[in-house]
Formats: sequence, structure tokens, C-alpha cells
Amino acid sequence: MNCHTQTIRPFRSETARYGEYSKAGEFVYDTPFLWGSKRTGPDLHRIGGKYPNKWHFDHLLDPTITSPGSIMPTYPWLIDQKLDNAILQDKMKALRKLGIPYTDAEIEHAEQDLTKQAQKIADDLKQNQVNLLADREIVAVIAYLQRLGTDIKAAPKVADNVNANQ
Repeated sequence: MNCHTQTIRPFRSETARYGEYSKAGEFVYDTPFLWGSKRTGPDLHRIGGKYPNKWHFDHLLDPTITSPGSIMPTYPWLIDQKLDNAILQDKMKALRKLGIPYTDAEIEHAEQDLTKQAQKIADDLKQNQVNLLADREIVAVIAYLQRLGTDIKAAPKVADNVNANQ
């Protein structure tokens, strides 16, 4: 929020650089909204899937590896710090009270889903010569970044197509 935004405004210069402008439905459940107002760095709303996991790892470790001349700070502690999931389900229950539509099943399986997603990223990094435990904070940040802007890229559901054709 301090250096990047996560919303693309409907201006030609922004949509040319970042893709389609941000739609309200994409961040309706972000709590708090992370729109930001400063753009020291580029907008992040369409970063998901744009770069491989290894690129994000390198960029967070030392941004000049991937972006020579970058003024972004380094985040080496993300590699060493273990992600604390002790109250993950409690957080999700609290967010549900604030309007996030988590189901009981999503809350119940959150830790298994998180572990599966994290292991997939750690395995991918290992294939790229990065040996890292899946429970590190950097893996969670990579997972988050890889998710940004992916809803708009998703293909419509079959039901949506059927309703559109009626």
C-alpha cells in the first residue's frame, strides 16, 4: 500500500501498461481494501501469473536481480521466518462475520489447502534450484502475488454461458 497500488484505473496509460482496469468484484472481499495511493513501484493488480514463482522469490530477496536499478528494498527475512498459522481458522471466522463468504468447509480445510498450495510453490522453486521449506513467509507472499488479478482472467463458468445464451 505504501509503494504499490492494487487497482488499475480506467485511463489509457494504465490499461495499456497493466491490462483491463480493476472491477469492483475483484476486490469486494479484500479486508481492508489495499488500493493504495502511491506508485513508487508498478501496480500489482495484474501480477498474478505474469512471472514464475522463482522470479518473485528473486525479486523479494533482491529486487535488482530481476529489475536492475530498482529502488525496492530487500526482504530477506521472509525466507527465514516461519508463517504462523496458529489462528488461521479464527481469522477466517472473524472475516466471515465482516462479510467475507467463507464456507464452513473452507474454514475447516484452510490449513490443508494452505499447506497444499505452499508445497506446490516450494516444489516449483526446488525445480529452479531454490531449496526452501514450504512454511516460510516468502511462500505465502508469492502465493498472494500469484493470485492478484487472476479472477478477471478466469473463464466464465458453464452456468454463466448458459444464462448468457438465453
